[in-house]
Amino acid sequence: MSLCEWYSKREVLLTGVTGELGRALLEKILRCLPDVRVHVVLRSQNGLNGEERLKKIFASPGYERLRQEMPGAISRVKTFEGNLLYEDLALSVEDKASLREVTVAFHAAGPHDSFLEYCQELPKLKSIVVASSIFRHRGRIAECLQNEKIPDLPIALVRFPYIGPAYKEPMPGFVETLKGPTALMIGAGFACGNSELPAEIIPVDLAVNMMIAAAWEVGIANAAKPVVYNAPLLGCTWDDLIKKSRRASSKFPYPTFGIRGMTSIVSLYWILVIFLEWLPSLICDIVFGLCGRKQRILAEYDRVRNALEPLKSISSRSWPAERNRVYLLKERLTEEEREVFPIIEEIDIESYILCVAAATRKYCVNEDNLNIIKMIHLFFLYVPVILIVTYIASRTSLLRA
Repeated sequence: MSLCEWYSKREVLLTGVTGELGRALLEKILRCLPDVRVHVVLRSQNGLNGEERLKKIFASPGYERLRQEMPGAISRVKTFEGNLLYEDLALSVEDKASLREVTVAFHAAGPHDSFLEYCQELPKLKSIVVASSIFRHRGRIAECLQNEKIPDLPIALVRFPYIGPAYKEPMPGFVETLKGPTALMIGAGFACGNSELPAEIIPVDLAVNMMIAAAWEVGIANAAKPVVYNAPLLGCTWDDLIKKSRRASSKFPYPTFGIRGMTSIVSLYWILVIFLEWLPSLICDIVFGLCGRKQRILAEYDRVRNALEPLKSISSRSWPAERNRVYLLKERLTEEEREVFPIIEEIDIESYILCVAAATRKYCVNEDNLNIIKMIHLFFLYVPVILIVTYIASRTSLLRA
């Protein structure tokens, strides 16, 4: 049975929809599996209930394509007030009764213990997909459970590296939040790590497709025990990302004094960061403060540093993993399904980074900061030139005299 046939008219349970992965997963299911109904578990937060939070997600830039192609897609989503940390997900008796028709469950974020306990109460469940991190493990990462507490259920445990910006969907390079891989790609700041190691990144749309395909494979196989998938990578090193970001950094500069690059020498890393990133940012903010203007450059520096900090522990060592199962999964998909749900792609890294930089500029950059940085860069570029030209002109005049 093909993937689309298997998903036909299914009811799906989804958690983690407020996170990057869960949000992208919901968008993809609604856009590419048009007769699937989705049940979302959300808790009230900041004065908004679950339904209001869902509407806010639907109004976000990542759902623009869905809104254009399927304006009524939100009608296929039902929200349930709940909490992933509580027994039975803190669902009411009425809500649990409404979820008894669920046959596929996706857990896209947070602790999974309560979620899996609750899944055992779903009588028609055919498959469960749990997103996990490949960075929880050491040594050779095999395609089997490794100190993971997972019950004997039809579970696809998908281990992901860093979730990076989208490759193609919902639009090429799409990103809404500045995280470590994105900051490195676009040259927003210098990083600490071994640049010769493989870049531990997977685009978010490929990660989503893998979860959808893994649920299908586990479901048609009638698996009784967990199946482990180690997600594939971009297929390049950290150094490749840095070198191939020159064009993107030039065309879509990020509004900081950040420099492109990565080093494993900690002392050199701090010298470069302090003198070429932090100090210029501090001086600019001091000048702005004296002029009575808002101090904002150092805040942007801190934002980039906070994004890049978690990258340090990941990029400083290798994460060798078996990935046979994901290649076999790709082979099981039809040619048409590989077009709609690609899970392994040969990516043109330079073009990918260019799209990421353009999307970051559109969705993550404060234009006021950008204009300020541009003016400062022009000042430091042209003032020395003017001084040199003036000096040469004056020397020439003296010689003639």
